[in-house]
Amino acid sequence: MIQQLIQHIEKFIPVSEDLRSRIGLISEIKTVKKGDFLHQPHHVCDHTFFIGKGLIRIFYEKGEKEITDNFCAENEWITSVYSFMKNVPDHFYIQALEDSELIAININDLEQCFTDFPEMERFGRILISHYFMEQSERIISMQFHSAKERYLFFQNKAPNKLLRVPLGMLASHLGMTQETLSRVRAENAF
Repeated sequence: MIQQLIQHIEKFIPVSEDLRSRIGLISEIKTVKKGDFLHQPHHVCDHTFFIGKGLIRIFYEKGEKEITDNFCAENEWITSVYSFMKNVPDHFYIQALEDSELIAININDLEQCFTDFPEMERFGRILISHYFMEQSERIISMQFHSAKERYLFFQNKAPNKLLRVPLGMLASHLGMTQETLSRVRAENAF
């Protein structure tokens, strides 16, 4: 699975043998079962996770409801960004929706890797830029697009997740009721 991570990083930066070796040293392979938590509220999220196989969601609770912030699958990263970057507890859960294989990297090891390998720091900046663009697109979509447009955007952006995500969680992520999502999906079935 380390090779899968290296191939992912090589899409953005060249990876020297020294960097390849360091990535191997700081990477911890984790296998989690469906339903397992990688992070829970009131704790500091001190790891970022590269997903080799599986589906993970990040969510928070608002009253009695779970509000899904995001879903990540193969060849994507997931962490509780604010907690990870600020080293403070937060209100998010990170949970496996499928049996998953991950690579966990500790923030301290990652920071040292950034210091020792400037190209790796560039990779980190690229990932953060992608994350903020995705968050901006999501905010714009929630503010200005209809339920149908939000669903079609998700369908086009994440076709590999569409049929894997439970309907209620997807509705929460898209900011609509499950009934509205069912209606929108039925309209687009043909």
